Amino acid sequence: MTAAAWEDIASGLEPVSLTALDAAASLQRRVDRKYLVTPELWAAVLRDLPESPRVLEMDGLRRFRYSSVYYDTPDLAAYRAAAHRRPRRFKVRTRRYVDTGGAAVEVKLRSRTGDTVKHRLWLPEDEVLDPAPRAALPARARQFVSAFPDVSDALPTLGATLTTTYDRTTLLTADARVTVDSHVTGTDQYGVAVGFTRTLIVETKSPSRAGDVDRALWRHGARPQKVSKYCTSLAALEPTLPSNRWSRTLRGHVSLVQPALAGA
Repeated sequence: MTAAAWEDIASGLEPVSLTALDAAASLQRRVDRKYLVTPELWAAVLRDLPESPRVLEMDGLRRFRYSSVYYDTPDLAAYRAAAHRRPRRFKVRTRRYVDTGGAAVEVKLRSRTGDTVKHRLWLPEDEVLDPAPRAALPARARQFVSAFPDVSDALPTLGATLTTTYDRTTLLTADARVTVDSHVTGTDQYGVAVGFTRTLIVETKSPSRAGDVDRALWRHGARPQKVSKYCTSLAALEPTLPSNRWSRTLRGHVSLVQPALAGA
């Protein structure tokens, strides 16, 4: 079975609109589970499902390019809070939907109870394009972020730290919303890039009980893993950072794809 087999399967699925996808996904409280799998294994999982999923289609496209810029303090407070599993932590990023033209700033907050809540403000796309290294948040994004007490102390020193890019395919089953991220790459301010070159990041969003996709993944030997595009990419780029939490992922899935640019 070739690496492209899962995309061949996706191309033959029935489409679902974004409106219908969002309506179905909002019907119940959901739990997120992430898996790191090869394209070949994911193709086998799709063939093993009891019912074929539908695939998000917009303007004739079924795979969409994403670009996210993460903002952190000079001492990487957001990264270190995640690495040390501190009960209260935050993540700030801008996200650009390359193919559909949308853009937003997002604040993800984790409470002491372990719940993660994402807050989003839509922005004009030209406000989030390719910031300079350590650049501050765009003015409108900065104002939005300032409203969150957990981030306000760090806000004055937040700067662009890492850019991640990837392609996303979104599936809808009877009991879950599933995203499949491929060609995941993280690039630092010096142009050095690392990536999940032979790995897909599959995330299921389902009720507290496992869904059909989770059970199919388990049958094929895949288990949920702790994965953060920002943290694992930054840990691979900066080996001196604390990274025990993601050591298994770093060993098995992340590798250098672009060395430093000449003269950087």
